Amino acid sequence: MAGITLLAVAGHSQTQPWNLPYVRPAAYDYKSFYGTSLAAYATASPGFFKDQMKMAWGYYKTNFIMSNGLVNHRRLVNNALTGTNEAVSEGQGYGMLLSVIMNDQATFNRVFEAANTNMWNTGRKSYFVWAWPGSGTGAASDADLDIGLSLIFADQLQKKSLWAPYDKNGITYQSRAMEILRSIRTNMTAQNYLLPGDNWGGDGVNNLNPGYFAPAWFKVFNAYQKEVDFAPVIETSYQVLAKMPRYNVGQAPDWCTPQGGQASQAGSKPEQGLGMLSDAIRTPWRIATDAIWFNEARAIAYCKNTKGTLTEYANTTNLRTVATQMAHYNKCGTSIVETRGSFDNVAMWTSGVLGSKETAYTQKVLNTTIMGLIVGTSADHFGDQSLQDHQFYYKQSISMLGFALIGGQFPNIMADEMVPVALNPVLRAASGKASLRSVRGATPLWLTAEGVPAVSGAGQGISINPVYRNALGQAALPLR
Repeated sequence: MAGITLLAVAGHSQTQPWNLPYVRPAAYDYKSFYGTSLAAYATASPGFFKDQMKMAWGYYKTNFIMSNGLVNHRRLVNNALTGTNEAVSEGQGYGMLLSVIMNDQATFNRVFEAANTNMWNTGRKSYFVWAWPGSGTGAASDADLDIGLSLIFADQLQKKSLWAPYDKNGITYQSRAMEILRSIRTNMTAQNYLLPGDNWGGDGVNNLNPGYFAPAWFKVFNAYQKEVDFAPVIETSYQVLAKMPRYNVGQAPDWCTPQGGQASQAGSKPEQGLGMLSDAIRTPWRIATDAIWFNEARAIAYCKNTKGTLTEYANTTNLRTVATQMAHYNKCGTSIVETRGSFDNVAMWTSGVLGSKETAYTQKVLNTTIMGLIVGTSADHFGDQSLQDHQFYYKQSISMLGFALIGGQFPNIMADEMVPVALNPVLRAASGKASLRSVRGATPLWLTAEGVPAVSGAGQGISINPVYRNALGQAALPLR
């Protein structure tokens, strides 16, 4: 839609830039990596990423978290919607991660307790049944990784008195996190390779899933405890990553051997497991997190390679063109038409772009048009309702997590200095609104009610007039 003006006044009524209950460290301000349009918009409307996440989270809770606390695993099978009363442990992991970054302890506990009640196996000490009701056996490693990370973050918030203490039937955030970390290292790794689960036997090493590789998670695990060591798993993950077919263009296969070849059980899978489909599409996001949180050189190198796939990144005459390259890819490295520019794929690929930390690249891609494709046209969820994007927790989950990383909303809570934001009703900011006070040593940091430093004086209006269209050329107005 041409002629749409997004007007904001700098320095006036700005919004706390995230939902977490402590002052956001400057390290999560990524505007230097954004293109001109997005940097200007993020400055003029600092609540954009936070508000979009809040909107999508409200929809997510209402539509995907069932009455028993499990995250609903709806999906299309032969063009028919199924799974309306089913769940997988992966969904619990996403639900818990999102609950943490949305500062929603009540929902976090609800999703966590549902996993404990319905999926926990006391014999193997893992989320043993990956599918509910009981149609699956064994753990899915990515789920346990995400659940473990979210529990560590929750424990840190609790220790800083930013979340309420948790102990239910002797289960604490810390106790369950440690059980999961021990289980991952004992039951879900072999020869220091991350296996796809705990019941693959000796063939697990020949069926690796790069979409599960999470070196940043492993580094957080090691920072949290010293009982089990994940450093060797980080090394093998990067070794496999470098051997994957099309590594040089930033792609990854759903399944592979340690040498990057066809997995032994992948013959019956789509594209013989060598395509970058719904599993491997998460690889750019997971690896980019290591680049962003830990400045890992190997992660940055992989993310830079995505330029080999997103070859239209410098096309400034049509910003949608690069989005059509943000797709699933078959085993030959050709994009799959119906997945081109899908909002969830855009979120995952764009995370990889950010992870490159190469401003000549990132500033071409991280613009308002691309962010608009992720957010979509709906008033309450990400994506495009006409394409049924609102139906599926998986698409909503990974798009929200990618969007959160890009917008500085997905922090390494384990490493953060948590300066709490606490209401002080006495002092008031220049705007006349109640101020917030955060004390760092002897020097108080005064914030407006929206959580940014109190300032005086009026700024100039910033007018942004992009034409928003999704990757298919449909009119869209994503930045509301």
